[in-house]
Amino acid sequence: MNEEGRYSGIARFARAHRRPIVIGAVVLVLGLGALVYWLLGRGKESTDDAQINGHMVLVTARVASHVRLVRVDDTDRVNKGELLVELDRRDLIQALDRAQADLASQIAQAAAAISQVSITQHTAPSNAGQAAAGTSIARQGVVTAGAQVASAEAQVVSAEAAVRAAREESRSAETNVEAATAQVKSAQQNVNVAQADVVAAKSNAETQAREATRYQYMYKQGAVSRQQYESVANVNTSAQSALRSAQSRLEAANVAVEQAISHRSGAQALQARAESMVTSSLAALTQARANVRGARAGLQQAQSKLNQAQATEFGTQTVPQQISASMAQQRSSAAKIAQAQAAVRTARLNLSYTRVKAPVTGEVVGRNVNPGQYVQPGQALLAVVPLNDVWVTANFKETQIEHMKPGQRADIDVDTYPGMHFRGKVRGIGAASGERLSLLPPQNATGNFVKVVQRIPVRIVFDQPIPRGVVFRVGQNVIATVYVR
Repeated sequence: MNEEGRYSGIARFARAHRRPIVIGAVVLVLGLGALVYWLLGRGKESTDDAQINGHMVLVTARVASHVRLVRVDDTDRVNKGELLVELDRRDLIQALDRAQADLASQIAQAAAAISQVSITQHTAPSNAGQAAAGTSIARQGVVTAGAQVASAEAQVVSAEAAVRAAREESRSAETNVEAATAQVKSAQQNVNVAQADVVAAKSNAETQAREATRYQYMYKQGAVSRQQYESVANVNTSAQSALRSAQSRLEAANVAVEQAISHRSGAQALQARAESMVTSSLAALTQARANVRGARAGLQQAQSKLNQAQATEFGTQTVPQQISASMAQQRSSAAKIAQAQAAVRTARLNLSYTRVKAPVTGEVVGRNVNPGQYVQPGQALLAVVPLNDVWVTANFKETQIEHMKPGQRADIDVDTYPGMHFRGKVRGIGAASGERLSLLPPQNATGNFVKVVQRIPVRIVFDQPIPRGVVFRVGQNVIATVYVR
């Protein structure tokens, strides 16, 4: 009984103090958890605002040309020096050929300049007499050419007068043609009137003839008197006479038409002759003007020869200056050779740029070129990302970097590879916050200000060999932890 009483007393005590015991246990567990969290988080800073970063090497065109062939596509792995894009080489090959031809020409000119120095030194003194004779002959040529120009100009004046006369005759002939044409029209109108008169007179004559025949028959039958018959006969005679008169007028009108047409034909023939004379006169004027141009060109050529002869004669009197000029030309030719050689090197370099090669080993991204496309110097074709040269950019809050410095150990957890942990170390801390590096940095001097905790980019590099099968790609999310103590 005593033992049962003891157990019942303990039970009553436990029931009475159950709540404080539970609360104490919970407080103890929370305290232990906070202690463990503090111990585990002490001396390190962590952020999930972190990504894999790396260089994106932009591949651009260095010459303008059409794309001939694209050998790679996005996600392709390429090695440094591997051919990526081929451009059309034909225009640049022609440019190289021109540069080489220009170089050969400059070399030939330089050789000629060297020879000219020696020739000038040996031949200039003996050329003085020949130069004087050449000057005299050139002067005579200028005089002769001047006379030819004057003669040709006189021919032009004569030809212009002939053209004016031919045009005047043509205008006169044209006026005669117009007058003859008017006469033809007038004569044809007279013919029309005479024809109408003949038709009317013929109709009247036929009517009166029938009437006279009828009255003659009636007169013989005694139906009409002799006076009536003779009156009708006289009217018939007048009608027949009027018909013959109208026919005569018609014949005369037809003759007048024929004469007017003949006159018009003659006037047209004279007009054609006058126009032919105008054409021939214009041709003669054109030839005369061409002769003037030819004579003037001959005069200019003669004057040029005279100037050249005078220059040659003057040159024979300045042998030292000629030698100096020849030597200066020789030096100029040497400089031009250097320029041409530089142009050849530039053309070869531009030709080599038609084979666009990978600048680094990596993976192709952002391909923006296709065969047949025309590209300009500096135009982006694609980019190559060297996946073996990557790091982590972790954006820590400004309150987390107080004790952070380069060289501190870091743990890297990449979301792509859960369960794998990578070692690293702090390479450097950014000199500006992300906001200041943005395209439109904030301007806190105006408007209302709201304080926002800034984030500072921290560069963390990997401090261990990357395991086989693990590939880090730019932009992958990372959880970075830096041990600051």
